[in-house]
Amino acid sequence: MFLWVPQLCALAFLALIVRFDRRSLWSGFALFVLIMTVGVTAACLFVDTMDLVPSQWIRTVMLWIGLLAAAVIAAFPVLLGVFLTAEGCRLLRREGVSPANCLSLAAGLFVLLDLTLIPYLASLVRNAAVTWLFALASACVLFFSAQLAIYCLSAFVNLVHVGKPRGLRQIVVLGSGIFGTAVPPLLGNRIRKGIQLQHDAPHAMLILSGGQGPGEDIPEGRAMMAWALEHGADPSRTIAEERSRSTEENLAYSARLFPDPTGKTAIVSTRYHVLLAPLWLTALADVA
Repeated sequence: MFLWVPQLCALAFLALIVRFDRRSLWSGFALFVLIMTVGVTAACLFVDTMDLVPSQWIRTVMLWIGLLAAAVIAAFPVLLGVFLTAEGCRLLRREGVSPANCLSLAAGLFVLLDLTLIPYLASLVRNAAVTWLFALASACVLFFSAQLAIYCLSAFVNLVHVGKPRGLRQIVVLGSGIFGTAVPPLLGNRIRKGIQLQHDAPHAMLILSGGQGPGEDIPEGRAMMAWALEHGADPSRTIAEERSRSTEENLAYSARLFPDPTGKTAIVSTRYHVLLAPLWLTALADVA
């Protein structure tokens, strides 16, 4: 019975975070803890039912749940090493070789070596200082892997929505760059989502936000508005914000166009931007 207490506590903690502060990194931390407790509970149940012949299917289910939880947790150090290595190679190709540009590649290779070759070498040396250095390096890798896990899981939690948003008063679509006057597919998908939300919320104002940057013939907001009107946006409830040059300015200037500043607001962006919500809320607070 007591095996379920940590799991239920973790589930309750996750539910509270999702209910009151789902856009913070606490949501990812809560989900990370829940995954760990599920894995531990599954392993304990697997051991407890070893002698129960009729419960073969229960042991099989518990084994797979435990293995899945362990795989999810173990995957993040590997992902961290692969990501840093790939980004380092891409940076060197684009920017050339320099000490600063080599940092990402060096960090990625170090993480991968720490997961593979370094433990083997440390076991061969059998030196206290080497063992201590290896433990310190592994602790750093685990720390940054946990940060990556929390970030990714927080983004995942923010992608899970049940039902359609109700009571929206304004919908802000963030710009992401245009080619001359053309809206690229990534930005087009954002605008399309904003149009969908506008159709589901008959009283919401659609605000296309983005200023003019290098290589752009017109402000992003103007190009986005033209694209939106061509693809079914309501002209009477669609406006453009054309002054912003950063994510913070997107919200700061868009907030001045809100028909209902205290009303419910939807922000449409790419998935990896969801954790910028504290910055967006700060921008809104500064304007209010």
